[in-house]
Amino acid sequence: MIRIIQLNLNHCKAARSLLSQAIREQRMNVAIVCDKYKNLDPPYTRLADANSQTAIWVQGDSLAQEHPARARPFFTWARISGIYFFSVYAPPRLADEELSALLTNITEEARGKRPLMIADDFQAWSMEWGCRATRQRATTLLDALALLEDVLLNTGNTPTFTGALGYSVVDLTFASDTLASQVTSWAVSELYTHSDHQAIVFEIEIAGPPGPTTRQSCKWNARSLYAECLTAMMAGAAVPTGSAEEMAARLMAAITSARDASMTKVGERRRRDAVYWWTSEIANLRCSCLRARRLAQRARGRPNEGASQASYTSARRLLRAAIKMSKHLCSNKLCDEVNEDIWGKP
Repeated sequence: MIRIIQLNLNHCKAARSLLSQAIREQRMNVAIVCDKYKNLDPPYTRLADANSQTAIWVQGDSLAQEHPARARPFFTWARISGIYFFSVYAPPRLADEELSALLTNITEEARGKRPLMIADDFQAWSMEWGCRATRQRATTLLDALALLEDVLLNTGNTPTFTGALGYSVVDLTFASDTLASQVTSWAVSELYTHSDHQAIVFEIEIAGPPGPTTRQSCKWNARSLYAECLTAMMAGAAVPTGSAEEMAARLMAAITSARDASMTKVGERRRRDAVYWWTSEIANLRCSCLRARRLAQRARGRPNEGASQASYTSARRLLRAAIKMSKHLCSNKLCDEVNEDIWGKP
């Protein structure tokens, strides 16, 4: 089984930092990102497009088996564990002719590649994936992908984007019909990302023995529970109506994400749970941002909307400052250690 996280980073430095921590917490093998700020540092393999708009990050070199010989603008791909992953970003500034040309390039590059998965943000609105209306951009997208016979994995109408002027579903996941049956627990995550987009997380069942980064246990250490974080995660969980099986799967995915974020697992090495700059203060501030975001969303159109939005803005500012300060202190500490022992280990 491989675990995937899909996210539009909105070209945000703090969102990129929090994603690196989420990858460790959630034990993700692959990150499919667009509108990125910078690539992750090793041990992640970075496969980016020609203009640094989108990328696929793979933990280590063992999973990445093939990638394009020449980078193309606005999309990239990689064959990982036998599956072809495409990461695509079509920014709103693209004209209709440019969008059509991009889709032509994607379909030509993807033709003959199976099994296939396309994770994208085309800034396209369609009632087929939960938007209130269908626009021409979505029609153009569906007409192009119909040639690949891919199916849409998005379920429900949980927004993947929430901005000052409203919310929408613009982050999409498509898969070839044979691969779609192997995808489990597809969900819009409640993790706080610091981007105006929500992360999408899912797993793919693959043949053969699990990779070294696959989760080995589903037991959590209750003594490490951070109750406030768990409460905030579950308070924002949404289970859209559907069949009993779909609702149960979405609920279990929300519970698992909440437990992963608020507790360590039995038998895990604590040092692998956090990036070097992570602190308990930053963890608390992330939960405060999650809570403030939910309150701001619920206050939309109400008398307290302005106050709730101001509180959310303040919480975001405090989190950004804490991350920046922690990285600065870690850098200074490393320099001090080198100055004290110049003949130490490199």
